[in-house]
Amino acid sequence: MSLPFVALIQGMVAASSLLLGAILGIGWQPARAFTAAIMAFGSGTLLSAIAFDITLPVFRQNGFWPLVVGFALGGTLFTAIVGYIDARGGFIRHPSSSRRFLYQHRQEEASEVLDRIEHIEMLHSLSPSEMQAIIPLLKSLNVEQDTVLCQEGAPGDALFLIVDGEAEIFKGPKKMAVLGPGEMIGEMALLTGEDRSATVVARTPMQLYELDKVDFDAMLTHSPQLASGLSRILARRLRETTQSTAKRVESDDQWRQRVLDSVEVDIPLSEENFQQLAKSSAPLAILVGTLMDNIPEALVIGFNAGVGNVSVSFLMAVFISNIPEALSSSIGMKQAGNSSRQILALWGGAVLLSGLIAMAGSLVMNVTSPWMVAIAQATAGGAILAMLSSTMMPEAYELGGGSITFSTIAGFLVGFWVTSFSL
Repeated sequence: MSLPFVALIQGMVAASSLLLGAILGIGWQPARAFTAAIMAFGSGTLLSAIAFDITLPVFRQNGFWPLVVGFALGGTLFTAIVGYIDARGGFIRHPSSSRRFLYQHRQEEASEVLDRIEHIEMLHSLSPSEMQAIIPLLKSLNVEQDTVLCQEGAPGDALFLIVDGEAEIFKGPKKMAVLGPGEMIGEMALLTGEDRSATVVARTPMQLYELDKVDFDAMLTHSPQLASGLSRILARRLRETTQSTAKRVESDDQWRQRVLDSVEVDIPLSEENFQQLAKSSAPLAILVGTLMDNIPEALVIGFNAGVGNVSVSFLMAVFISNIPEALSSSIGMKQAGNSSRQILALWGGAVLLSGLIAMAGSLVMNVTSPWMVAIAQATAGGAILAMLSSTMMPEAYELGGGSITFSTIAGFLVGFWVTSFSL
């Protein structure tokens, strides 16, 4: 049997657990602790494989510098390419990349809104977390001149933030004041729902943000941690700010940065919002992103097969680590609306392509100098380390907490024990 064919078989066998994980993800959602344990064990075995199946052989044959160059190159390439793929729809393949995408999405959303409302002094009295809760509820609104924003005696059901333009306030037929950019209209209605005490009419075309009381109340219902005292704090702070805006010493830029720094990913995301975000995911991007996670592993398998070496410990490490990756990715893809057939086809394709990449790796061994092969092996090792540090290990800890410590240690020791027979 030819070495390239052996590499193909080994690559597909190691990657076959992707299909197994996908099947589990479609039909079964395991307990968090179970998923964390497998992920941590796989991380431990991969760390052992990197140390004893990649780093040690390269160092023995070619010295330290190929490791420095290769690991740096592998980490840089992996980070840059995966970032590019995630931005084009591949983010949903991992919970960690999904959360990172959501974090960036919320930061961009918050930044866009803050660019327009940072000059509204009353908002500076709200804490960053309170602003983060409110920003998603603000609706951009453009109105023409003479539009009635509030009618005296009508129910108070929203407030308005003036971005641009002017509005006149009337009490009966008498004009009381003119409001401009940076002012707020109808804030007490958000808290009390009382009837409007005055009529507000657009004096010029206006750009506004509207905060509806129904949305505000719904936010409080779904975020109990914000409900306690938020209405009381908002009312008090708005009153204090209205009485003395001179007390504010923080600049718009400082306040804006504090709000952006407070962006969190654990704010509840509705199923509808998840579906909207998932529309930007693409099966091709998910497949390419998955391959980027597996290409380094497949290449190492091919390199080993190319010199007639079957690394059982490395094959075991790749097989185990692929299961939780495909499992969690398939759950996310299913939530995004992908059919079971699409999911299985995607992961089946990933298994085949992993085998072909392993075959390519074995062929490289015959046409490349030993030093370049060492660089390639070290590059693969650096990419695998980048994958572990950015996805598997953070996800394992988030799912299982401190309990994953012993799973990781067990995975490392088992991987070393298997490797020790060939050392």
